[in-house]
Amino acid sequence: MKTLDKQRYEEAITYMKEKARPLERAIYEHSFEGGAAEAVVRELLTFQNPDGGFGHGLEPDLRTPHSSALATTNTLAILKNLPSHEEALKMAHQALGFLADTYQADRVGWEIIPKEAEEAPRAVWWTYNGFDAYWGNPNADIVAYFIAYQTTFPYERLETVKRQALHYLLHESELTEMHEMLCYLNLNERLSEQEQLAIQHKLLQFLDQCVMTGEQQGYGARPLQVADSPNSRYAARYAAHLPDELNKLIDEQGEDGAWSPNWTWHQYEQEWEQAREEWKGILTLQALRTLQAYHRLP
Repeated sequence: MKTLDKQRYEEAITYMKEKARPLERAIYEHSFEGGAAEAVVRELLTFQNPDGGFGHGLEPDLRTPHSSALATTNTLAILKNLPSHEEALKMAHQALGFLADTYQADRVGWEIIPKEAEEAPRAVWWTYNGFDAYWGNPNADIVAYFIAYQTTFPYERLETVKRQALHYLLHESELTEMHEMLCYLNLNERLSEQEQLAIQHKLLQFLDQCVMTGEQQGYGARPLQVADSPNSRYAARYAAHLPDELNKLIDEQGEDGAWSPNWTWHQYEQEWEQAREEWKGILTLQALRTLQAYHRLP
């Protein structure tokens, strides 16, 4: 079994310590070195706005300082991996409060980015209303987090938006957009067993149409994105492909010790270079976590 070379592992650690954003550095230190979860929350505060939402380039491809559902759900994804403590719960409640305040009845949900996003540097695909064809992104994700925190943050519209999420998946989604798929995979983990059974066939269709295996190329997810640990729900489904995917992940490490994005903005070249460096910290952290989960680190 191929593992990450010890020297290459040390180079990845050096990258995280010296070049990653303080946020990813704090997450790395918490995940791998027993660092304080409070340090992660402190770094997240630098991206938070007075309305409780998050912006300021937390998602590096979207540089607007304004709060967005996109950046706010990214924050909730980080918080869900931290041990429960007062400051993390307070921040999660503030994020959910922002989402509750920005609900749009005509959408039965939320817009992924605000109109003001177009006033700041961003990737070419982050245009206002650009993702309206894929209601599930971010709405299925948002429903998942309201379910996750329903005992401490009850939300009066939860049942309404959950019914819409299930209806949309069963009757409206084309099941072809990988980020919408990832949102629904997250939601599925929060549903009752009966609800999971009701949508299982649609999720399997989503996977079949959005996850690329073997030599397949193009826009889509890779098996490790839906099975990032042996305990993942779909690890067995992609068991035949995971060894090669892990070998490929090891081979994709750059000379500087980091993993790099395989995309570009196609505009704002100077700002893209900064975003690219920030993504390298995020992707290197993800790679190390996945390799650790599959026992591929030295």
